[in-house]
Amino acid sequence: MSAVALDTPRPRIKIPLKVRFSAWWQGFDPEDIYAGDPQALEFDTGRKKPAPVAPAAGPPKKKVPLWTADRIQVAERLWGPGMHTPGGDAHVEALVKPFGLNPTVTVLDLGAGLGGCSRAMARTFGSWVTGLEQWAILAEAGMVRSKMAGLDKKAPIDSWDPATTQLKPRGYNCVFAKESFFTIADKARLFEQIAATLRPGGQLCFTDYVLPESAKPTGAVETWMSHEPQEPFICSSQDILDLLAHNQLEVRISEDITDMHQALILQGWRDLTQALAPGTVAPETVPHLVNEAELWARRGAVLRSGDLRVYRFYALKAADPVS
Repeated sequence: MSAVALDTPRPRIKIPLKVRFSAWWQGFDPEDIYAGDPQALEFDTGRKKPAPVAPAAGPPKKKVPLWTADRIQVAERLWGPGMHTPGGDAHVEALVKPFGLNPTVTVLDLGAGLGGCSRAMARTFGSWVTGLEQWAILAEAGMVRSKMAGLDKKAPIDSWDPATTQLKPRGYNCVFAKESFFTIADKARLFEQIAATLRPGGQLCFTDYVLPESAKPTGAVETWMSHEPQEPFICSSQDILDLLAHNQLEVRISEDITDMHQALILQGWRDLTQALAPGTVAPETVPHLVNEAELWARRGAVLRSGDLRVYRFYALKAADPVS
């Protein structure tokens, strides 16, 4: 009887993509929980991986945005048409409920992405919504979608540089943003601009990734930050409250909505994986699906740890005094 080496590597199993998604989200190694037929690969690209190549010496690569036409396609399959982050029309409508939107109200949507939130507000309430997005490819795609929906006047999407763009003074009744401020470095300038663009009695509502209370980044947060495709400039919920107060914006709501956000993430991935079937995803799209799964798995892990939270803030600008 021949001896079997104890260190013989186990054969590599080709794992269906939907199993990988579930494993990544739960924090498991897919090969530890899957023992299916190695031939039953549902989403194989058919391409052999090249042999690893040692990185060339030189300065580290600068982080670049990963928004491409393929990633946009993946985002819309995950979150719904016109959406690039978790939460559909109903979620947006719930967030902006305090605004009391109607056809006389003007709204500025910062970090509008593909314009889904802007169009939801314009379509549901008849408000005039201007969406501004810092990545040109998203802004252009968003404007195309607004035109297709017949909302190019009610919900136009344009480009915006948060470091240099001057927002129109007293230009809007309301300002809205959804998980877009955490990548902006100069938050002092951001909130000064928001306060200036709000009309007297104006309203601000936004959600964002923050550190809990006055906490400093933990090792888990720093690891998460190092893997984000766009560099985060994370601050605490107390830092946000201080910035709002500094700009005479009276905070009425400051609430932790992390559980709701995680539920939206899970629902998006659950809906996507249940819809996946052989032939429904082009081979060239598979790597983008995998990248997105890894991105949201990392975010989910640091949110579950409690080291990072998602908050909703709602604040008011004082009305002009009556003379």
